[in-house]
Amino acid sequence: MEHFVNPCIHFIQKQLQERGFKKVVLGLSGGIDSAVVATLATLALGSENVRVLLMPSLSSNEEHFNDALNLAHSLELKSKIIQLAPFQQHFAKQEAMDFSGSGKDMENIDINQKIRMGNFCARIRMALLYDCANVDNALVLGTSNKSEILLGYGTIFGDLAYAINPIGGLYKTQIFALALALNVPQKIIAKKPSADLFANQSDEADLGYDYTHIDAFLRAFEKLGGIQATQHKEREHIKHKLKNAGFEHNMIESLSARVWNNAFKRTKPTILELEHEA
Repeated sequence: MEHFVNPCIHFIQKQLQERGFKKVVLGLSGGIDSAVVATLATLALGSENVRVLLMPSLSSNEEHFNDALNLAHSLELKSKIIQLAPFQQHFAKQEAMDFSGSGKDMENIDINQKIRMGNFCARIRMALLYDCANVDNALVLGTSNKSEILLGYGTIFGDLAYAINPIGGLYKTQIFALALALNVPQKIIAKKPSADLFANQSDEADLGYDYTHIDAFLRAFEKLGGIQATQHKEREHIKHKLKNAGFEHNMIESLSARVWNNAFKRTKPTILELEHEA
């Protein structure tokens, strides 16, 4: 899998050289994406130039945390653990959420509050990463894959915020292949993908399909020009072609809507440019 590994390593090295940095920092969750990025960064820069933050929330899976900690140790990375519980408790109190501050209580709040809390945690994590980057004079590495980015399956200004991202051009199924090539622990590879936003949360359950089928759809969608399609007539034409390609109606409607409705997450903020006076 050198056609994945070497370009990713070269990308990290080149970006740091061009930007005048020597170090990187990333959040290590215990999932496959951050494990792959941590391993790539270590190969590219050496363990002494890679720092990882472990930032478990009240609802984080303890197994994921332990896997992240073990990987940091095996890669000999400098790591720091920051508990998000105090941030969550203050946020919940301020917003009058039905949540007294324990992981168990998180299971009892409604889905909208779970999503709010999950997004809040994602943004707090990124704030902590950028603070660490400022202290260490480092760049923040992103850990979002292409499948997540296209579907908008991430938190804007949370996990979708970073300086550079070495895996953002790779579909989730390619990440699994890359993880195998990098000898990422099998325990991490074998897990069900999860953003760990709340207890028992699963990517594939949220999206309604497994990543093998999702990526097959996204490849076809991208090839047909679906990502750039903005007009209703054009989009309906693309959906018709997808149906002819064998994709079922519900998948076409669900996943294409995710890509189009979340396009704002993939674009830079729009800035008003005023004409200069003569």
